[in-house]
Amino acid sequence: MDKANLILDAMKTLLEQGGEISCSVSDIARTAGIGKGSIYYYYKSKDEIFDALVEREYNQIIEKCKVLINRSHATATHKFALLFQSYRSSTSMLAMDHYLHQQQNAAIHQKSLAKILSSLSPIVADIIRQGVEEKLFYCDKPQETAEIILSVYCFLYDPGIFKWTPEQLKEKASALAALLENGLSAAKGSFKFLYQT
Repeated sequence: MDKANLILDAMKTLLEQGGEISCSVSDIARTAGIGKGSIYYYYKSKDEIFDALVEREYNQIIEKCKVLINRSHATATHKFALLFQSYRSSTSMLAMDHYLHQQQNAAIHQKSLAKILSSLSPIVADIIRQGVEEKLFYCDKPQETAEIILSVYCFLYDPGIFKWTPEQLKEKASALAALLENGLSAAKGSFKFLYQT
């Protein structure tokens, strides 16, 4: 493993251990088993390390979603379910999320949301186009619709922004499912996977 990723893994380990407050460059170097000076060869600061860690983790999530959808020969509705379930299960990096939502990391958080939107919206647009071909959906602006869907989904379900109860989340998921079914002219119940566990 290269040293740059070793450093990122060390920071991730410290965050998972609840060390976000004392997660200094010295702590990262010690956890990585390298000298502190080596870190500065790859990264200028702790913030730059965290930025790179967020970038790497979200790249992995997006790649996992792409592979899952590209390998699937399912209907568009089923691909939507696969994508949402894969994304939701991948974003359970609670320690990193907690650090990401601290006020001083707002710029990194905004950048990560923009990355998700720009990277996943073409995938969602392709699923919508497939649904139109399968006559499951009607949509004349697949890319723009995909961007709106992801904007709502990523913002509304962001645990660092909203502290919904499980009941509130289920109600919002039910409303989102109805909105998608109406907006895409899909059959009632097509998006029930959003609120059914």
